Amino acid sequence: MLVEIRIGPGKWKLRNIMGEVGKKCRIRQGKNQDVPHLTIYGPFSADRFQLENIKKSIAFVGNAYSYLPFLIDDFEVKESPKDNSWIFAFKVVPSEDLEKLKYELAKELKKIAPSPQPWDNCDDSWFHISLALHLSKFEANKMWSFLHEKEYSVLNKILYLFGFKKSDKNSKKYFYLPMNGLRITLLNDMRKIICEYDLLQRRWLSRRESLDRYEYKRTLKLFRIKTGIEDYYNEKQIIEESSIYFIGDLHLDHANIINYCARPFSYSDINEMNTVLTVNWNNKIKTHDIVYFLGDMAFGRDSKSSDYYLKHLNGNIEFIIGSHDLKVRNSKPYEVLDYKNYKFLIIHNPDKIPIKWDSWVIHGHKHNNDLKNYPFINGERKTINVSAELINYKPLSIDFLLSLNLDSIKRMDTISSEPQRW
Repeated sequence: MLVEIRIGPGKWKLRNIMGEVGKKCRIRQGKNQDVPHLTIYGPFSADRFQLENIKKSIAFVGNAYSYLPFLIDDFEVKESPKDNSWIFAFKVVPSEDLEKLKYELAKELKKIAPSPQPWDNCDDSWFHISLALHLSKFEANKMWSFLHEKEYSVLNKILYLFGFKKSDKNSKKYFYLPMNGLRITLLNDMRKIICEYDLLQRRWLSRRESLDRYEYKRTLKLFRIKTGIEDYYNEKQIIEESSIYFIGDLHLDHANIINYCARPFSYSDINEMNTVLTVNWNNKIKTHDIVYFLGDMAFGRDSKSSDYYLKHLNGNIEFIIGSHDLKVRNSKPYEVLDYKNYKFLIIHNPDKIPIKWDSWVIHGHKHNNDLKNYPFINGERKTINVSAELINYKPLSIDFLLSLNLDSIKRMDTISSEPQRW
């Protein structure tokens, strides 16, 4: 048996990378992993008579948590403790909650079904999500080269001879993404789901329920409520004298954005995402408020026009044109805002600043796809990323932004993160 964490939003992104790397690097089938998984106990042996006690222990520990944050911080290669092969994996930086749950779960399960695995019997656990197992050192280096190296190195020349053509086109950005575990999964010896403990619903799901998209949709809704995405976000009761707000990249009607940007919505129900984002906006914005919208209102072959949505959104909207916006009335390419001794350049794409500028830039466009360089706040670059994914899918007030003591922040991944100060 095996106990894993069911990865929530972002699983598609991991799976897509796993498939691409395996194909491009020609990793033999059986070595490349197909489904992202984060193991927290096992493999271990147990019979059906122990199953109920195992489930009770998992529920007892899991009941203290509602979701389990962790961070994917690029990739890493390690030698397998079992043989001389190598493991290529996403590097996982666990939250305190995830570390604590793993420790508590191991403590309880050892009483029922002891694990023979060394990582379950020590405090020094390796948190990771495997891309490929049982690799030779050459195969591991080939994967690392594909994901990281840009120059035409000696290794790349060797890879070229083996049919692997390396170019800048295939180079990947530093992969960096906050994620969450939403369920604890119990698998049998064939790696098939037996059942799952849903941390948000606080109950066991059968195998059928675990695979049911409507049950997962229910889990995601509870996750959004728990994290404040689907109710009014009280900005620590900051007095908003200015009533000036920012948000970008709603991408209404765009189903693929759910996968591309790890949004906590069901891919099968685009209307749910549209409703939550527009209700969030209208709950927060009053008629007289000024909202700088930083581009990409809607997208897709059958999407409604930006002008349609502008009629249904509160506030005096200053529309900064985005990459996917067409014929939006009164839109502009950028704006300069002076406010309380600060100067902000407001633009969709921070890579296309049309004027000489050395102060703060408020932008969208990057979503959460290049968080290492464009987090919510990057004090080194002096950029503020207000793509919807980074500000809890709600307009951000300028008063709240300044209340963070902006000039003291080195970086802050999302609006929910603790800022790193200079």
